[in-house]
Amino acid sequence: MNGFQITIRSLKTSAKSNGWVHKWSRFKRWQEMHAAHAENVQEKQRNQNFIKLPTGLYITPERPDDLTPKKAPADMTRKDTGQLPMELLTWHTQMRYVDHSIDNIRRYRRYKNFQHMQYDQRVIPERLLFLGADLAAAHFLVHRGAAVKFVGDDNWYKKDKWNNYSLPGRKVDNLFIEAIDASGTQIMFEGLENLENLNHLRLLRLANCEWIDDWSVGRIGGLLPNLEMLDLSGCPRISSKGLMGLKNSKKLKFLRLEGLEDVKNLGKSALILEDLIPSLTVIGMDYEHSFRQIEAENRLLEQERVVMDGRGNAFVEDDNARLFMVMSSTDSGERAVTDDNDNPIMTSTVRREIPKMSDQEFEEINALSGGKLRHLLVGSPSGYEWNETTEKILEHEASLNLADDVITDPKMLPRGQRPEFVAPEYRSRLDEAKMKFFEEFGDFEEKKTEKIEENRRKSLL
Repeated sequence: MNGFQITIRSLKTSAKSNGWVHKWSRFKRWQEMHAAHAENVQEKQRNQNFIKLPTGLYITPERPDDLTPKKAPADMTRKDTGQLPMELLTWHTQMRYVDHSIDNIRRYRRYKNFQHMQYDQRVIPERLLFLGADLAAAHFLVHRGAAVKFVGDDNWYKKDKWNNYSLPGRKVDNLFIEAIDASGTQIMFEGLENLENLNHLRLLRLANCEWIDDWSVGRIGGLLPNLEMLDLSGCPRISSKGLMGLKNSKKLKFLRLEGLEDVKNLGKSALILEDLIPSLTVIGMDYEHSFRQIEAENRLLEQERVVMDGRGNAFVEDDNARLFMVMSSTDSGERAVTDDNDNPIMTSTVRREIPKMSDQEFEEINALSGGKLRHLLVGSPSGYEWNETTEKILEHEASLNLADDVITDPKMLPRGQRPEFVAPEYRSRLDEAKMKFFEEFGDFEEKKTEKIEENRRKSLL
C-alpha cells in the first residue's frame, strides 16, 4: 500500500471521527466543479493566445469567432450575423415620422403637463376618510393656490409667501366651507370631484381658469345644488352650450360672465338661464354687443359672395372661385381648418392668396366677420393668434416693397396701416399700370377672333 492510499484512508478515518462524513458528497461535487472551471479557463486562454496547426506551427486567431463552431445561415440570428436588433430598427423607423420641431416639442410637453395635472387632481379616498369632505376639499384647494372661507369664520385660508398654510390635520366637527376663491388656478374637470358633498358652499369663483370648460360647468351644476354665486369670468373654454349645464342650479342668484363677449350666442344662453332660474341675475354680460354680433352675422350671410356649407360654415367666394372662411359653426368661435372631405383649408402659415374682389367689398365683409377675412390672409392657419408682431412684420414688408417701388395691396395690411403705404399717388400709379395693361392686352380676345375670321376668308379664296 503506497503513501497516497494511506493518506486517503487516514482522511476518511479522521472524517468519520470528526462527524462530517455526510458532507463528503458535497466536497466531491465541489472538486468536480472546480476542475471543470479550471479546464474552461484554460480553454479560453488557449483560444485567445494561439492555434496549433497540424504542421506544428502556432498562430494567433484574429477573432474568437474563428474558433467557435459555425451555424448554418438559416439558423443564424441577427446577433450572430452582427446586424442591428429589430427593436432598434423599428424605433428608428418610427422616429423618422415624428415631428421634432420646437412647436411640436412644446405641444408634447403641454400634453404631458396636462396628463400630470389630471392625475394630480384625482380624488384620494384616504384623505377624504381622515379629513372629511369639507376639510379634504380645503386642503386640496389651498395647496393649489386657492383660498377658502368656513362658516362662522371671517378669515380666508390660503398660502403665504413661503407657500405655507395652516389647516387642521384631522377631521373637525361642524367645519364647513362657505366660499371658495380659485381664480387663476389650474383647477380642471378632474379636480372638481373633490368638491362633492359641500352642502354649505354658497360662493365659487373660477375667474381666469384656463382649464374650466363646458364639461366643468356641467359638473358644477350637478355637484353643487346649493350654490348661490358663481364667477366664470375670463374662462376661454366656455361656450353657450356649456353654459346651459347650470340649468339645474335652481338656487343660483348671481352669475358673472365678464370677458366672454366674443363667445358666440352667449347672450342667448344667458337670457335662457335667467328665464329658467327666476332668482338668477347675470352680471357682466353685454347684451347689446351680442345683439350687434348677431346682426353682423345676419348681414354677413346676406352678402352675395358669402356661401355656406353643410356644416354651417360661411365662406367668401372671390372672382376666381376661391373660398375664404369668415364664420365657423362652432359656438366657441374656433376656426375650422378642414372642409367637408377633411382636407386642409390652409397649407401654410401665411396665406398669400389675395381674394379677387374690390377693396370696398373686402373691407365690408372683413368688418362683418370681425376681422377674420384679413386674419385669414396674414394670420396663423388655426386663426387663434393676432398680435402686434404680425402687424409690425406686415408694415416692414410693405416698407421694403415701397423702397423697391412695389405697391402693396391694402388687403395685405392690418386695419391700422400707415397712410404712406396706400397714399393716393401710389394708388394712382397702380391704376395707371392697370390701365396700360388693359390697353395692351384687354382686346386680346377680339384680336384673336378677327385673326380667325381673316384666316377663314383667306382659306375660302
